Amino acid sequence: MLGVVRLLEVDPWFAGLPPGCRGWFAAAARKEKLVDGQCVYRAGDPPSGLFRVLSGEVRLVSYPETGRPLINLAARTGCWFGELSILDGGPRPHDAIAAGRSLVLHIPLADIQAMGRANPALYQHIALLACQQHRATIDHIGLMLLRSPPARLAHVLLRMAGEAPCQQLVRINREELACRIGMPRDRLSRLLEMAEQGGLIRTVHGRIEILNFEGLSSLT
Repeated sequence: MLGVVRLLEVDPWFAGLPPGCRGWFAAAARKEKLVDGQCVYRAGDPPSGLFRVLSGEVRLVSYPETGRPLINLAARTGCWFGELSILDGGPRPHDAIAAGRSLVLHIPLADIQAMGRANPALYQHIALLACQQHRATIDHIGLMLLRSPPARLAHVLLRMAGEAPCQQLVRINREELACRIGMPRDRLSRLLEMAEQGGLIRTVHGRIEILNFEGLSSLT
């Protein structure tokens, strides 16, 4: 339990919980190791609890068109997810899938419900968490809808490069990139070809090398 407390004591949302709930959360939490592509839950599953990413990344993926996934949110280290179904008791609205080896903290639904009965204010805090996630999702959807395809591509590549200082090589396959920017693979291929012909990038198997950061930035 002590290790979990140390992990959570720097978390702003956790710090705002009532004192009794903080101790209960820490006692109930369980670490779960995930391998690349492993599902935490599937769309349509009943609620199973609340999760926090300790390391790695978990992607919340929906399917607005059959066979065409869309990443609604990439939950990285420090992010909570799974709160919506706790509030309304409804089924999960998306898949939650690990991207690479990841570690999550899981607070089971039964413990959350018991905490809520003892301290109803807990649900207000979970609602605030849901609002934060909803705002992040709206921002992501705004990127998808309001920016041109070249701007979306540039934004994703620059953001991924920015996660590793001075990184020019972005490791991502075309299927994943298409999922991130919300377009079919054939259309993405044409977009990458145009960017390559313009001297902005160079594509190799499973990787994209950024050749012109300023040129990409001008597209966003």
